[in-house]
Amino acid sequence: MLQGGGNPWRGMVYGMTNRMPWSNNADPRPIWKAWDDFGMQGTKMVGYWVDNSPVKTNNDKVLATVYKKQGKALVAIASWADTDTKIKLNIDWKALGIDPAKARITAPAIKSFQAGAKFAAGDEITVPKGKGWLLVLE
Repeated sequence: MLQGGGNPWRGMVYGMTNRMPWSNNADPRPIWKAWDDFGMQGTKMVGYWVDNSPVKTNNDKVLATVYKKQGKALVAIASWADTDTKIKLNIDWKALGIDPAKARITAPAIKSFQAGAKFAAGDEITVPKGKGWLLVLE
């Protein structure tokens, strides 16, 4: 995350953004704002490496880390695949404390990071090569 502004999608899987000052459109403030909008303070990070993580993908080269709080989660997805990839999320709604019948999955619009989007549980999500998503599950 220090060299060339880093890869913000892969950084989020490890709980990192680049540092100020930034260069080459690597301004971390839009991600910090997304954290604030979500309410990142007080969340529990559950990395992709944790066996019982409540959110995983169906592709070993596309990883998901969960930032969990009561009834809500922010999921950082990052790809190490060689091409754009379609994935599905395997979500343990009970472990997240979210009612699957009422659940929403949204990608907030984040400048220079991702366009806003909405997904349904079970949707295929396209993950561009070397990029990813920040998804809010609630």
